[in-house]
Amino acid sequence: MKQRERSKDEIPFSEMTAAQKRSYLWDYWRIPVLVVIAVAVVLISLIRSMVTSKEPLLSVTTVDSGDDTSFTTYAEQYADENRIPRDQLVVGDIVVGTAETGGGASSQAGMALYVRMQAGSEDILILPEAVFTEFATGGYFLDLADVVPEEWQDKLVIAEQRYDEFDDVQPEPIACGIHLRDIPGMPDTPYYQDAVIAISYNPDHYDTSVAFINSLLKK
Repeated sequence: MKQRERSKDEIPFSEMTAAQKRSYLWDYWRIPVLVVIAVAVVLISLIRSMVTSKEPLLSVTTVDSGDDTSFTTYAEQYADENRIPRDQLVVGDIVVGTAETGGGASSQAGMALYVRMQAGSEDILILPEAVFTEFATGGYFLDLADVVPEEWQDKLVIAEQRYDEFDDVQPEPIACGIHLRDIPGMPDTPYYQDAVIAISYNPDHYDTSVAFINSLLKK
């Protein structure tokens, strides 16, 4: 009687020929191997993207600008030039008002902005000078004296600090703002002629914020 030929499933791996081993491995392990390769490719791609191309997010907030969105162009241009993906750039507006209009730093909207700055969710702020002054007296903005070029030192907006009753001291004034009208090429609209640009005293992206301000000053 003719002996039945054993299938490759019945042959011990150690007894298989080289061709049979290759066929066995391909049949039973190709899917797991392909899955592992696909996962590895995805992970390598993600890591490479994070390391080589992703830059810190930049948040730019205008205050009480109404329908004037002229500054958005400058933020988007900076993002494109510095490889910051558009979904990593946040440009928004918030209504705060001044003490004369029933708003300002002590208002509910003002406190909301203050909390956002405390949380590090605000980097660059552009405000009408009256609103800027209300916030600046409380020390809500970064001192720019050490971060802008020397030729801009005498153009910085100096803010007197609110008297600290707890420590019984008068804090030193700080240079924490720049009039946009002093920066060449800025929008020539009523809002921006009166606006001051500043960095939140607690920016989430300090290096990017400083670089952005300096890029405007060098235009």
